[in-house]
Amino acid sequence: MIQLRAEPAVAVINGQQVPQSLLEALAKLRQLDLSKPEDYEKAFKELTEYVLLAQEAKREKLADDPAYAASVEVGRLQAVANASVLALRAKAQIDPSILMADYEDQLAKVGKFSYDLTQLVFATEEEALKAAGEVVAGKPFGTVFNEYNGSARQARSFAQMRLPQLPADIAAALQTLKAGETMKVPVQTQAGWHLIHVDKIEPFVAPPFERVRDAIRDRMAAQLVDERVAKLREEADIELIGQAPKPAEPAAAEPAAAGDKKD
Repeated sequence: MIQLRAEPAVAVINGQQVPQSLLEALAKLRQLDLSKPEDYEKAFKELTEYVLLAQEAKREKLADDPAYAASVEVGRLQAVANASVLALRAKAQIDPSILMADYEDQLAKVGKFSYDLTQLVFATEEEALKAAGEVVAGKPFGTVFNEYNGSARQARSFAQMRLPQLPADIAAALQTLKAGETMKVPVQTQAGWHLIHVDKIEPFVAPPFERVRDAIRDRMAAQLVDERVAKLREEADIELIGQAPKPAEPAAAEPAAAGDKKD
């Protein structure tokens, strides 16, 4: 068990001192602001109930029950693991130049423009080509959109889309279009056949590095900790006692009834 160092107490409950750090940790977990009276009251009430229940469990000797003890130990291990992950992320050493390089790499992937799009998605290529043909023949896309709105698999507009958010074939096709133009040839994805009209193209203004630096660091620190945990598992001497359950075998086919014929 982790021992808390001697420190100021926030309360004494039935003779047991409760450290201030426990109240602060609980408030952080619950995203409560201890400078606000209502948040302080919520955190203190919850912490008090924890202490009282722990005292009651000790009096009732609940830990003598193996199932109870195992449940408590699983909860403790989970709490230690979660707190350890957060602490390791906070301690991760990441050079500022690496953060900047990641930021610049993400900007390159995002692209320089954002797109406002309207699309019709059809179940078949035949339907998509028919609608595209009408646009090529001179019918305004808005008119075609309204005509096929009820029969298309999807009829929808999207704002401020960037190329990495889109399927590769659609992203490639969009880069050949200007604002106000419609695809001449529909593009197929798993969703169906897409006929897309570009409503507007605007330069994409990325948030400054200072605004996203902490988020980039958090993401990279999380990745480092994940890699560290994977290495710990790889290098650990783990011996399984007993056998893990085997995958269920597929059910055997029922025998054909008398008189049934195979094709």
